[in-house]
Formats: sequence, C-alpha cells, structure tokens
Amino acid sequence: MEILSNSLRIQFSKANSIDGLFILPKSTKVCADGLHKIIIRTHNAVSDPVVLEKIKYEAHNDEKTELFFESDEKEYSAVIRYSKKNDGIGVHLKANSPKPIWLVELELSGFSFNEVLIPALGGQSISRNMPEGKMLSYKYPFWWNSQFFIGKVDDGGVIISSEDPSNNLKMLRVSKQNGKFSFTYGMEAEAPLVSNELEGEYIIQGFSGDWKDGVDIHKRWMSKHFELSAFDSHPHYPKWMNNINFVLELWGARKGLKAFHTFDQMIERIEDWTKLHNPQETLLYLPGYAQNGVDSNAPNYDPSHQCGGDIKFKKLIDRAHVLGYKVMIHTNILAMTFGHPKYKEFEKYSVYDPWGRQVTWGLDLDGDWLPEPYFAYMNPGYTEWGDFMSEVLGTLIKKFNLDAVFLDQTLLAFNNSKGPNFIKGMHDHIKRLQENNPNILFAGEGINERVLPRLPVVQIHGIDSITDVHGMDDRVNWRKLHPISSYLFGDYARFSAHLLTKHTSDPIFELQEKAYSELNVIPALSLYEYEQEMDTPATRRMIERAKKISIVK
Repeated sequence: MEILSNSLRIQFSKANSIDGLFILPKSTKVCADGLHKIIIRTHNAVSDPVVLEKIKYEAHNDEKTELFFESDEKEYSAVIRYSKKNDGIGVHLKANSPKPIWLVELELSGFSFNEVLIPALGGQSISRNMPEGKMLSYKYPFWWNSQFFIGKVDDGGVIISSEDPSNNLKMLRVSKQNGKFSFTYGMEAEAPLVSNELEGEYIIQGFSGDWKDGVDIHKRWMSKHFELSAFDSHPHYPKWMNNINFVLELWGARKGLKAFHTFDQMIERIEDWTKLHNPQETLLYLPGYAQNGVDSNAPNYDPSHQCGGDIKFKKLIDRAHVLGYKVMIHTNILAMTFGHPKYKEFEKYSVYDPWGRQVTWGLDLDGDWLPEPYFAYMNPGYTEWGDFMSEVLGTLIKKFNLDAVFLDQTLLAFNNSKGPNFIKGMHDHIKRLQENNPNILFAGEGINERVLPRLPVVQIHGIDSITDVHGMDDRVNWRKLHPISSYLFGDYARFSAHLLTKHTSDPIFELQEKAYSELNVIPALSLYEYEQEMDTPATRRMIERAKKISIVK
C-alpha cells in the first residue's frame, strides 16, 4: 500500500507501520519502520492517558489509507487517514473517548534527518546527535511560534505543518528513540472541555534545496492567511523607528531597596550616552520606571516616587527628547495585581484555564516550590479590560509625551474556559490600543504568527537571561540557535534584544550578543545598577554592530 503526492511517497507495511517515506523526485528515504502511537488525555486524567498502538483494521484505495485503532475495552478509538493534499500528504486524526478530551497526541517514529528546525524561542536546530531518550516539548503558539517544523537532509527535507486558521492550541514533541527521531503532534480541545471527540490535521510535504525553501512553503500560507505586510508598511510603525539601531535600557525602582536608577541618574546616563552613540539612533527603554518596579501595582504605571515622581520623570522625558532620543516605557498587557484598587471589579475578567482555575503569575517566596500569587492575567478579549487599558496608557502617553509603549507578555496564549477567545482577544486588544494611539509604537515580547499582524517591533527570545527557564545557553552540541524564526518573521517585524539581556560584565553576555548578532537583532545595553559601567569594550563592539544593522528585507 502506498500514498503518492507531487513531493512524497509513503509506503505502508503489512503491519500498517510506515515502511518508507520518500522525498521526490530522488526518492530520498527519510523514514523507515515508522510506528504510530495515539495518546488520549481526558479532562480528569491528564497524567494517566490512554495509549492506542494496536490497529484494529485498515482500509486503502488509490486516494487514501485509513488506520483504525481501538483500546482493549473498546471505549477509546481513533482513525488516522493519509491522503493526498496540495503537493503533500495530509495526516488527519480523529479520536473518540467516553469522557471529555483535553489533548490528543499522535506520535510517529523512525525518522532519519540531519537536523530538525523549529521556529521556537527565536529559532532552534536539533541535530541528529540529540541524546537517546531525550525529549523536548513546545506549545503553539506560545513557545512554538508557527505551526510547522522541518526535517532536513543533504539535498532537501520535509516540512510538517498545520494550515489551521483556528485559534486552537497545539503541541510538538521531538525525541530520540532507537537512534532515530520521533515526533509527536498534539491537538488541544478548546475549553470548556465538554467534547468526547477531537480531530485535526497536518500536512507532510517534501522539498528540494535549502531549508529556506521549506520555510517558504508555510511562509506563503502564513502571509496570505494573516494578511501580513512589511513592517515598514505597517500603519503603526513610525518612520523614526527606521533610524533606531540600539536600545539603551535603564532600570528604575525596586521595592524595599535603593532604586536601580533615579530619574536624575537616568538623565546623567543619557547625557553620557551621547558621547558614545547618536541619540537619534537610540531607543531609550525604561523598565521599572513605575511604582515599586516592574509589574508593581499593575496596571498603575504612574512614575515611581522612589525614582523622583511625576515632575522628575517629565524632566527626564523632556531632556531625552531635546537630545534626540525616542522613549519607550515598560507595561504588561495582561497584569492586574491582587492589591490594585480595581481588582475586585475586574476579577471576573480574569483568564480561567480549562479546569476553571484562575490563571496567575507568581513567585516562590518561601522555597516550597509553590509560587505565591503576584498578579492575575486579564483576558484581553474583554472590552472592559480594553477600555481600562486604553484609558491608563492614553493618559500616560499624553501627560508625558511618550513615543512608544512596550507590552510585556504579548506572546502568551491561554486556553481559557470562560469568556472570549484569548488568542483572538490578544490580537484585537493590541489593535485597539494602536487605533486609539495611532502615532505611538507598541512593541511586544516575543512573536508568534497569531499576533504578528499587530506587532512591527518585538523583543525576541532565544538565548536570553532566563535560559534555565525557557531559553538555551548553547553549551550542548546538539541544540543550537538557528535563524529559521528571523527568516520567517523578519519581513514583518523588527527584532530587538530581550528585556532581561545581561549587562556586558556578566559571563553569559558574550553568548547572548553572539546570538543576537547572528539574528540581526537590535542590540541593547541593559543597565540594572547606577554603578554599572556604560562605556566598556563590549558596549563599543555592540555600537559598531548597531551601525551595520540592516532593515532591508
């Protein structure tokens, strides 16, 4: 039995495994003895899933091959259908359960690639030297920023992608088993979890040539579906941003301790910076300028009294403008602290996960591995939240004559069980802020294809200062930074260094800067302390790189 498309040929064995997957026209074999495994996770047994591996029967004709799976108790079942789709082969999965489903995973094994390329965390390459038994997981669109990945061989490869216009969440796992790659494609049911059935599809397509030829397959679909335009044609990309090639990041308040910088000290910094680099090419970015530091009493973003209050802050902004800087403040697009005066009023607009639990951000303050709640995430789909944030930010913009607003956590994507769809809400919320403040640049944290139409400037992840949490430190020989994400998104957004980039004196700084250089990312000098040096050899090297930053697509 086999299925044939313009770019692939799949042969099935008598046991209904994948006997061979061949890239055409050279019939390059990239999968042998590929086995299927279906994992069904129900709403009340997510860690005790049902695993289907036994094929009850199969059906085949010239158009499709169907494999039917069933549990021993006959309560759980699934059907995998392989059929020609576009230039590739579609893999459609439909699963049934006696209980509401949360997640269904389809694992395929037996793949032989030189490397696997994933548009996640700024872009990653996983080589065939990945250790046996190792597994990596990525959630779409949160860290897995576009719904595809690539398996590369010498003269081409395959792209495995979803062309799904819905806002449903997905998951990818990459692992090494018996010396070969295994891939797991996961589909998450839209909350609230009430359906006993879940289905979805992805497409396997072969390509010849460079990895970019594979990326272009999904990029064409993405550009058309999301109606993307070049960043410099974006209606809310200011022309002055074309001049920016450096970010000067000055940290402000911190509760209970001396401020990182007062506003007077920030003025000293921006005066000194003029001796090193052109202010008209520098974006002055101010995290922690408000209240008692980043996210303190959010979304109250009034200037910190610790740093000097409104009068000193206005003096800082005015002086920055005289010198030629553009100024961007730091905010969070979703955060409302539990102590905020309006929290009780807005609590009903919070995000609630598929199990009805309020979604919050917390910090483990007492070492028991349980985070103490810091703030609640508001659902951006609620117009009430949009009205409130438009008023808060609009007032600040007018009062202090700001040029830009950074929106932290724009890459978040939650499967909320109450209220409007979160992912659509995020897109629409940013659009509304832009339309209410048409001359202001709104920049975001991270990027995914769902919010890409809204954000012409973003801070990119990858090798950043929280590598132990969600980045990579590049000190393993099988997992590397790769420009797949910058190639995919670079026509539509400009990238700047992440908020938590290390100071030039930190041992990890050179690793970060090397990565940013490879990805054409706007460099940032992050000054966390007034005592930290500004004029260092590493700073001067960043400035020289900045002068060569290209905005040509």
